[in-house]
Amino acid sequence: MTATLPVPAPTATVPASRRQRILVTGVEHAGGLAALRGLAAAGYEPWAATDDTASYGAVSRAAGGVVEVADARLDGDKFARDLVEAAARIGAVAVLPGTEAALLALGRHRHLFPADVAVGAPDVDDTVAALDKDALAGLAARAGFRTPPTLRLAVADVAAADVTFPVVVKPVRSELVTEDGLARFEVTRAANAAELTATLAALPGREGLVQPYLTGRIRTVNGVAWKGETLTTVHKLAERTWPADCGVVTWAETVERDPGLDVAARALMAELGWSGLFNLQLIESAGHHYLIDVNPRMYHSLGLAVAAGVNLPAMWTALLLGERPEVVEFTRGVRFRSEEDVRSLWAMFRSGRRGAAIRGLLPHARTTHAVLSVSDPAPLLGVLRRAQRVLTHRS
Repeated sequence: MTATLPVPAPTATVPASRRQRILVTGVEHAGGLAALRGLAAAGYEPWAATDDTASYGAVSRAAGGVVEVADARLDGDKFARDLVEAAARIGAVAVLPGTEAALLALGRHRHLFPADVAVGAPDVDDTVAALDKDALAGLAARAGFRTPPTLRLAVADVAAADVTFPVVVKPVRSELVTEDGLARFEVTRAANAAELTATLAALPGREGLVQPYLTGRIRTVNGVAWKGETLTTVHKLAERTWPADCGVVTWAETVERDPGLDVAARALMAELGWSGLFNLQLIESAGHHYLIDVNPRMYHSLGLAVAAGVNLPAMWTALLLGERPEVVEFTRGVRFRSEEDVRSLWAMFRSGRRGAAIRGLLPHARTTHAVLSVSDPAPLLGVLRRAQRVLTHRS
């Protein structure tokens, strides 16, 4: 067990009766939970808006209350209307989208909210541009990033394609329209033509983006921007992910800024004219950094930036409310561990890297977790419930 950084108490100088209420969506995920905790620490009164009243955020001590809303993926119209009603009922001054589906739904329906409620979703065209993996290479090149060679490929063209395996298969966007509404599609590794065909066949339109499978360490540039201006960035280096081949970060540490990557990140946000949080993922391979993904939302390891002293959710909220937040420097050497890290370590152990896996279990000072917190223990029950469902399914 690693040492856990406690969630700071809400700012004592802000009386509870005068704390501004903020509706936060996406609290079913670690990023949304981190946003709740960060906002509470900054003196706001965040409320969890969710379709799952047993989700991380709904049971978190950081949430001032819970409102039930429709699933943004299944019914974006009702999701937005539910939030309009909830904001009026509880007196919320801002609504924060925590997922890509929420960004799209709120971007389309910002006009439903009264002028005194700030909605943290840019115009839907801006969001679509930020999520468009097919257009990423051109945007990234103009900003100064390298990207892996990318081929847009349909199932029917696999046999004739000049592809060297293994490859990575990506959807054109993470959230794609299906018969049941929006659905999220993850990045997948394909080792041969049969796997590539099956993966593409499962995507809407039976096509996707194919890139060479690169190996190396993951580095991310995270921050908050406002109308294309990046206020601050936090850099981290990841040692492990889960799944190990194409997964989310499970162990990482804040590191010194890479000046070239930082300049490119700021240029990309300016190119997009972005307002909100962002997480840029890069892989270090063959002496170069390649931009592999852009996440313009509350990302999985958001709690690390907060633990390192840069409360990105609170900064974003202040910007939405017309304030200019204080910009502080992040602390290097702060670590992040997600609850899935044990699976990554077990995979390492089974692959023969037993020493590295055992060392990975050792506790470290200044470590924050995706969910676990000694001062906010209830969300961990959600992790245990998920683990139980996995074990039950396997048996």
